[in-house]
Order: sequence, then C-alpha cells, then structure tokens
Amino acid sequence: MASSSTAARPSADALRRAAPIGFAGVGRTFTVAGGERVVLRGVDLDVAAGEIVAIIGPSGCGKSTLLRLAGGLDEPSEGRIAIDGTPVAAYDDRSAIGFQEPRLLPWRSLADNVALGLPRGAHSRRDAEAIVGRLLELVGLADSAGHRPREVSGGMAQRASLARALARTPAVLLLDEPFGALDALTRLRMQDLLLDVHRTEPTTVLLVTHDVDEALQLADRVVLLGANESGANKSGANNSGASKSGANEDGAGAGIRRIVEVPGARPRDRGSAELAELRAELLEGLGVDRHEHGTGGVASGGRRAGASAPEHARLAS
Repeated sequence: MASSSTAARPSADALRRAAPIGFAGVGRTFTVAGGERVVLRGVDLDVAAGEIVAIIGPSGCGKSTLLRLAGGLDEPSEGRIAIDGTPVAAYDDRSAIGFQEPRLLPWRSLADNVALGLPRGAHSRRDAEAIVGRLLELVGLADSAGHRPREVSGGMAQRASLARALARTPAVLLLDEPFGALDALTRLRMQDLLLDVHRTEPTTVLLVTHDVDEALQLADRVVLLGANESGANKSGANNSGASKSGANEDGAGAGIRRIVEVPGARPRDRGSAELAELRAELLEGLGVDRHEHGTGGVASGGRRAGASAPEHARLAS
C-alpha cells in the first residue's frame, strides 16, 4: 500500500506553523454513579506536522473525548499528550476546535464571528481586519462578511466557523464532525473546501467523522477506534467483551484497533476501486458486513462499492 507521503503535501516553508502531536499511553476514565467508566485506554499515536488524520469508530467509543484531550479541554487519566514535544495544557492555545454546529453568535456578523478567533491583543485593529478579510476570502465568504448567521445557509455558517478556527493560526486543528449536519451535496463541497484551505493554511488536522468516505477523501491516515481486545491496542482479535462493531461494551475502554494509510494524492477519485476496497475493509472493522453481488462489490446498504453517497457510508450517530 502506498505511503501517506505520496499524497500532495504543503511545502516545508508553508508548514512552519503546523506541529506534530503525539499520544502516549493515553487513557480517560470517568467517575460515575456506582463506580468508574473507562472510555479510552492505551492510545498510542504520532501525527506528523501538516498531516490530516481521520478518526472513526462506533458511537460512544471515545472519538470526541480524544479530541477534547488533544485540545486541553479535558485531562487524560493516564498517559501523555504533547504538541511539538511539549505537553498539552488546559485550553491549549496551540490548537483550535471546530464543532458539528457552527456555534456562531447570532447577533454578530460573519466577520465579527471570525474575529473572535483572533488571539486577544495580538493584532492591531487594522491588521485584525485584514486577517479576517483574508480568511473570509479563503472560505468564499468575502461578499457575505456583513451578514448575520440567520441570513446565510448552513454551509456558509460552517465555512465561517472554519475561518474562525483558523484565525488563531493553530498548530493543530481539531475538527469534530464538522460537516455532519450538512446535506450530502454541501458536505462534499465542504470537504473540497477543507482541502483547499489546508493547502493555503497548512496545519496538522485531527478529524473525527462517522463518514468512511469522508475519511478516505480527506485523510493521509485513518485511525479506527474500538473496544480494546484483551487490553491490547491494535491486536485485531475478538474477545468476549467486544461487540462486532468494536463498541466498548465491557468497560475495558477503547483503543486503536487499526491504522490505515490512504494511497494517492488529494483530491482523490471518489470512484477509485482501491478506495472502494479500503472502504469495505473499514466498514467491516465497524461491524458492517461486506456483500458481493455479481461482479460489482457492494460495501454497504446494497450499493455499488466506489459509488459516492456519504449517507450510506456513515455510522449511526
């Protein structure tokens, strides 16, 4: 399989703001009524500067928890997370987070919402306006800068949210199902926009998604989270506590079951037979059976493998 290094990557100069992020033995346990709930255990992952890594897995396996830990919005119960070799701090300003909902202030214009992402006191008013204008142009909203969120579409609001996250020039961009609330066509356009933005404003990206097709289109690598197998990370064996989908049902916590390198330079052909095979393998890892009908493989839902329709490749939220 081709290495992620074959994908189109930003230049070394363009990557000066991006930083590597590493997870070493990371676990997270929550105290609940009657005891403890282990969500994550033994997560080991190194993400290179400028790399896009997608994280998939069944609902409840700890994907969003891992993202919160990476951004300093929560603390691991065990292990270490570091950006560029330095431990992540609470509300770490080296990262920025984009959520499934735009979370824009309804009484502010799109430009003012984007400006909220700028570090306080870091820029003069004139420079801040220039930065906001450039980011709005980057995401295709230059003509809508004065509009309020209620006056634009959901896709436009999500673009403004992305621009706001980029305003602080993060070393690591954390995206939690950023396109999950959009219709299928707008979602595909937003995927293309994210790749355009990444080429212009390169940063390290951790993307949580339920959409296998989205992961394969955007990422250099795809990380499959699921129930730990007999306490071992990435063992690939089934134990009595792990469901077929890899959901964490025995309280052992989730870990990395598999890491897949995605071949080919971006943007990728959505009809690629190679990606269709990877898609089927990842869906199997998520507990979705592979079906073969005649000469055309069907990855899920009775659809031809390689056909592009995110609704058929998404897991239940």
